[in-house]
Amino acid sequence: MGQENSHSVMATTPIPVPSRVGLSRGWLGAILIAALLSFVGKVVIASRPFGSLDARLWEANLQELQEAGPAALYEHGTVLRSNGVPYHTEVFNHPPFTIRLLWLGGWLSQHTRMPLRFWLRAACAAADLASMMLILRIVRGTRLYVSPLALLLVAASPISLLISGFHGNTDPIMIAFLLLAAYFVHRKAPLRAGAALGLAASIKIVPLLFTPALALCLPGRKRAVFLAGAIGVFFAGSLPLIIDRPGLIWSHVFGYTPQTGIWGIPRFVAAFGTEMQVQAYAHFAKGVLLLVLSVISVWLNLRRPQPPVVLQCGLLAFVLIWLAPGFGVQYLAWLTPWAWLLSGRQATAFQSIGGLFLTWYYTQGAHLFPWYLANSAATQVWHGPLIFVGLLCWVVIGWLSFVIFRRIADLTELEVTPLCRDTFNLGPSGWTYPAVY
Repeated sequence: MGQENSHSVMATTPIPVPSRVGLSRGWLGAILIAALLSFVGKVVIASRPFGSLDARLWEANLQELQEAGPAALYEHGTVLRSNGVPYHTEVFNHPPFTIRLLWLGGWLSQHTRMPLRFWLRAACAAADLASMMLILRIVRGTRLYVSPLALLLVAASPISLLISGFHGNTDPIMIAFLLLAAYFVHRKAPLRAGAALGLAASIKIVPLLFTPALALCLPGRKRAVFLAGAIGVFFAGSLPLIIDRPGLIWSHVFGYTPQTGIWGIPRFVAAFGTEMQVQAYAHFAKGVLLLVLSVISVWLNLRRPQPPVVLQCGLLAFVLIWLAPGFGVQYLAWLTPWAWLLSGRQATAFQSIGGLFLTWYYTQGAHLFPWYLANSAATQVWHGPLIFVGLLCWVVIGWLSFVIFRRIADLTELEVTPLCRDTFNLGPSGWTYPAVY
C-alpha cells in the first residue's frame, strides 16, 4: 500500500525545472521588442548614409557585372575611381552564388527608388532578426545557462546595428545561415543542416571552417547526409562558373587572404617587422589557424559529455577572430550571435568594446559625425588611438575565447541533455523561469 502511494506521488508530481533554464515573459517581451526596434533602426540607417567602403565596392561590383559579366568580375576585380582617376582595386573574392544575389539587388534597385546598398543592408537587418528568432528557439531546447541580459544585448547589439545598418556587406547573412545549420544539427536534421551550411558557404566560405564540428555532432550516417547536403547546395549555387572556371574560383575565393597587419598578432608583426614578414606570417598563420580549428573540433567531440553544437560554434568563432591572419571590421558580426553564451557582464564587455571600436573606425573613415561615407581606401584609418582600441577589442575576444573554453570544460551531463516539454512540464508557452544573470 505504501509503495503504491509513493509511486502515485512520483507519477503526479512534476519534476522541478532547473532555475537556470529559460526566460520569464517579461524578459522575452523585452528581447523581442529590442530585436524589432533594432531591425527598424537598421533599415532607417540603411536608407540614409552611403555606408563604408564595402558598400561602394558592392555597387561597383554590380556595375562591372552588368557591363562585362561574371567571369570578368573575377578576372579583373573592381576598380574605384574619383573624378575618373583610379585609387583602389579590389579582387572579387565571393563565391559564385553571390553573383545571383547581385543580379537580384540590381533588379530591386532598377525597379525601386532605393540603391543596391540599401537592399544589401536591409537584407542584413532581416538576417539579424532571423538570427535572434533562431537563438530563442535554441534556448527553448537547452539546459545551458542562459543570461537574459546577454540575450537582450544580442537583440539590441550596437555591433549589429553598425555593421548591418551602416557598413554594407554580406557577413550578417552568412552568419544567419551558419546559425541555422547549427540549429538543424541541434535538432538532428542533417539534410537541412547541410543545406543551410551550403548556403552559408555560398555567401562567404568562412562557414566551411565549422564543418568538422558540425559533422562530428551528428551520429553515423547522418554525417554523410549532412556533408552531401552542404556540398550539393554549394555546388548547385556555384554553377556554371565552378565548372567553366574552377581555377579562377579556387584562386580568388578559396585562396583569398583578407587585409593583414592591422589586427591581433599580425599588428605586432607589422609594428616590428617588414611588409614581407607580415605577408609571410599571414601565409603561415592561415595554415596554423586551419589546424587549430580542426584540432579543437575533434577534441570537442571526443570529450564526454559532448558539448552542445552552439557552444562548439561559439568557441570556434571567437578563436577564429582572435587568431585571424587577416581582418575586416565587419568580421565582428561573426561573433554577435554567439554572445548569448556569455554571462551578462561578459556580454556587456564585448558589446561595449566592439561598439566603441566600430564607432571610432567609422568616424575616422568618414572624417566627421554623423557619417555619410567611411571610405577607408581614400583615408588613412588605422592610426593613433584606433590601433589601441582595436588591440583592446582583440584582447577581450581572446579572454572570451578562454571563457567559453572553460565553460565547455566545466560542462555536466545535466546541462548537455536537451529539455523535454513533457518531462519538465513547461506549460503552453514552452518557457520556464528567469535565468540567473
